[in-house]
Amino acid sequence: MTTTNTLERLSRPDGPVLSFEPTQGRGDRPRLECGLEEAINEFVEEAHEHTLRWAVESGLVQDTGSKFERFRGARFTWLAARAYPTVTRGQLELISDWITFLFFYDDMCDTQESTEKDYLKKLVAAENRLIAIGHGAEIDDTDSPLNSALANIRDRVAEQGADAWLGRLGYHIQEYIEGCRWERFIRMQGSIPSLATYSKLRLLISAVYPCFDFAGLCIDGSRTDFADNMLVQQLEIMANNYICWVNDIYGVDKEISESTTSNLVIVLASEHDLSWEAALDRAIEMCNAELEAFMDLEQAIVALGDSESCTYIESLKSWMRGNLDWYAETVRYGMEEGDSLSRCWSTWGWEGKDVAEASAGAAA
Repeated sequence: MTTTNTLERLSRPDGPVLSFEPTQGRGDRPRLECGLEEAINEFVEEAHEHTLRWAVESGLVQDTGSKFERFRGARFTWLAARAYPTVTRGQLELISDWITFLFFYDDMCDTQESTEKDYLKKLVAAENRLIAIGHGAEIDDTDSPLNSALANIRDRVAEQGADAWLGRLGYHIQEYIEGCRWERFIRMQGSIPSLATYSKLRLLISAVYPCFDFAGLCIDGSRTDFADNMLVQQLEIMANNYICWVNDIYGVDKEISESTTSNLVIVLASEHDLSWEAALDRAIEMCNAELEAFMDLEQAIVALGDSESCTYIESLKSWMRGNLDWYAETVRYGMEEGDSLSRCWSTWGWEGKDVAEASAGAAA
C-alpha cells in the first residue's frame, strides 16, 4: 500500500544531498565499495559513432545543433561498453542502441507532462503499441520513430537468438513499461512509496531485466537454461537491486527537483524519518551489503557445481561494476535544471509535433 507521505512533508535539502563522490566517501561517512573488476569494451568508440548514426537515421534526433550535442555528451554507449566489456562489435552496437532507446523512453515518462490527462492518454496508447512491438507486432507507416527503433532492435535480436530469448525479452519489456505506469500512478498521487512498495516497483522500472537478456543472448543465443537456475535468478534480483540503488544515489538531487519519489534515498528518509545525510549513508550501506550477499551466493552456486551459469554470473557482475563506473563519470545528471534529454528529440510523432508542443497543446 502506498503511504500518504509526500516530498512536501520532508524538509527540503539546503543544498545538494549528494555533495561528494560516493565511491570516495567523505570523512567517516560510508562510501560505495566495489571490488569487482573494472573493464570497458574495446569497440566503444565505433559503437558510439554507430549509435549516433542509428538515432539520426531512426528519426529520434536531428544531427545538428545543441540538442544533438547534448545527446552525444550523454555517452550512453559508454554504459553499454562498461556493462558488456567482452561482447563483439556488432553485439555492442545492438546493445548501445537498446540502451539509448531506454533512455529516450525513460525521459519521456519522467517529464512533468506525463501526469497531465490529455498527454497521459496519448502516452498510454503509445506504450501499448511499444508492448505489442516488443512481442513481435509488425510496424507500418503510422508508427513513430520510437516504435520503429524498437522494432529494429527486436528484428536484430531475432537474427541472433532463439524464440525463447525473444519471448523473454518481450515479457521483460512489457514488465518494464507496466512498472513505469505503476510509478506514474504514485507520482500522480504526489506520494512517496513505502519501502515495501518501492522494493517491488524499483526492480521493474530499472529495465535491468531486459538488459540481462541481452547479456544472455550474447553468451548463447540458442538457449536460456543457464539463466533459468533458481539461485541464479536470485543473483539477478541482487544485481538489479545494486544497480538501482547506485542509480538512486547518483540521481537523488535530480529526482528531488523533478518530484520523482521512487528513489531509495527519498524512501528511506520518509520511512525512517531520517535526515537527508543519514538516508544517503543508509542507501550506500545497503548497496555494499547487497553486493556482499551477491558474492556469497555466487560462491555457493560455484560450490554446488553449476559451471554452466558461471559466464552469465560474470555478466551480472560486469553490469554492476559497469553501471557504477558510468554513473561516476557521466554528465547525464550534471545537466542544468529543466534540460531534460527529452527536449533533444521527437520520438512519439504525435500530430507531427515534439513532446513539448504536444503537451502545450493539450494544456491549452
